[in-house]
Amino acid sequence: MIKASKEIKLYAYLGFLLSVLAYVLIQLYIKSKLPQISWTASDWLINYQDGGFKRRGLSGSFLFFIQDQFHISLQMQIFCIQAIFIGLILYFLIRLILAKKINWDILLLICSPLCLLYLPVNVFNSGRKEIVLLALVLFFMYGKSTQFKKYLLFGGFILGLFLHELFYFYLPFVMAVYILKTKKTDVKYLGSLFLASTLVITFLFFFGGEINQGQSIEILNNRGIELSKWNIFTYDAVEERKNMLLAYQSYILFALELFFMTFLSFFFVKKYLPQHKNAFKIFILISMAWVSPLYYLGADWFRWNHIYSFLLIILIISALPDNNGKRFCIEGKFNIPLSIVIVLFFIVFYLHIQYDTSGNSAEYLLDFIESKLH
Repeated sequence: MIKASKEIKLYAYLGFLLSVLAYVLIQLYIKSKLPQISWTASDWLINYQDGGFKRRGLSGSFLFFIQDQFHISLQMQIFCIQAIFIGLILYFLIRLILAKKINWDILLLICSPLCLLYLPVNVFNSGRKEIVLLALVLFFMYGKSTQFKKYLLFGGFILGLFLHELFYFYLPFVMAVYILKTKKTDVKYLGSLFLASTLVITFLFFFGGEINQGQSIEILNNRGIELSKWNIFTYDAVEERKNMLLAYQSYILFALELFFMTFLSFFFVKKYLPQHKNAFKIFILISMAWVSPLYYLGADWFRWNHIYSFLLIILIISALPDNNGKRFCIEGKFNIPLSIVIVLFFIVFYLHIQYDTSGNSAEYLLDFIESKLH
């Protein structure tokens, strides 16, 4: 009777995750039908046609090729890519959960607004290129370790650098998942991955052109794309850094949110994986130092926090003991105090996102809260 009750609860939890997936895909589909596109889609449309080789241009040129050959609109192509990779993220996450001796604490942490629930909370920025990195890591961690997976992880990560340089700042996670999965430190593989990715990122830095070489908007207009005011091609990194200083309260809160999520994750490790406590402590220090330049280079701190937190949770799940039984294994009771913490964290993050994406306007946030209360 008890086992059946636990299974029912787990099925309900998985049903909740699937409802989140459905909501996100519906919202992204609606966005693909809007007359104007903004951040979510424009990032995929950076291309080599405007000025030749540049940073992040691989995806746009590939989408242009598909449009020319098969006459599929760019908006629909982007939605299909987003749907496929977000679907893969959820599929491999669920399979990874079912393959481990799981407990309610980690299931609740997965529902943090910096992990899976980031997608519905921040649909404005969901579906960007980091979904490729998350899907790649989850695919590698699920199931048996094979040579194909090793080659795909290596090649996929290097190729991902041509989609977005942010992949490089999460290199410690890719190395860590390889060590966790293979249960060995393959110096040749890890050294080659580090060297190849560093050479690529150096090449992009010195020889990669700017995202917009002056003709991108015109090229996209000719291909049926109308951009909204806020999009990747009008982004000014220098101006954005000045705005970050003006809105320092918001960015302090972003930093606190990341440290809070990291604290919850480490507390879980200390409680359930004490044998890995020191290893995770060292890894967190190294990975935070490695990713820190990204917080200077880009203003999307909520995205950087989301990627970091999600990858950290994947690592923790992967370190849990395997479930070798035929039944799903969920241990312990539902953690009510932690669920309350996650709900409060969700509310704070949700309101913070409204404040930040409205141009750091306290007046907008108050109006937004008042409109919801009425």
